[in-house]
Amino acid sequence: MKYIDIENSLVKLKPVFTAKDIQLAGFKVFPYQLNRWVKADYIQRLAAGHYVFSRSVVSPEHIANQLRQPSYVSLEYALYWHGFTVDVPFHITSVTTKTTRTIMAGPSAYSYLHVKPALFCGFAAIELGAANEAGKRFYIATPEKALVDLLYLRPNAFKNNNQFTEARFHEEELKAKLDWRGVFAISQIYNNKSLRKRLEQFKEYIFSC
Repeated sequence: MKYIDIENSLVKLKPVFTAKDIQLAGFKVFPYQLNRWVKADYIQRLAAGHYVFSRSVVSPEHIANQLRQPSYVSLEYALYWHGFTVDVPFHITSVTTKTTRTIMAGPSAYSYLHVKPALFCGFAAIELGAANEAGKRFYIATPEKALVDLLYLRPNAFKNNNQFTEARFHEEELKAKLDWRGVFAISQIYNNKSLRKRLEQFKEYIFSC
């Protein structure tokens, strides 16, 4: 088995991979070989047993999806990605049905917050490259779902106008482009009165700006 055979087989279809992915592709690999390839800079070690091919082009959002499955990018990062907040988030925030945790992959932090399966919805697949470029494909919440996730999962950080102001939202964009009916329709599946109250207060704040 040659390293180049593995790379040619997986680099586009599975640029972020584990040892098990290599085995499923029909190759046999040992830990010492992975360590050797890291030292040779053929691959880079991420976290949680995941690696990425050094010559592949992979979006950070795709990495976020891969490090913890199932998951989709949401909350602050998704709202920034959609153009509804001003400040670049320090790390990528995602929603998962698994336990809440933060994974460090080199200098980057990937934060995952738990929701029950019934709330794991409201996201879409984004493809920024060709159909065979998996590294540019990822799942991200719609802006409406990202906002509901944010106010649901961070109730103490988003409960009054001062906190809304500190978060530096693009008020005019939220007024013009957010589907507010969609926001409140999504909130119904949470069956949470305090969440709906915070959303109503947030909407009132936005339209008073």
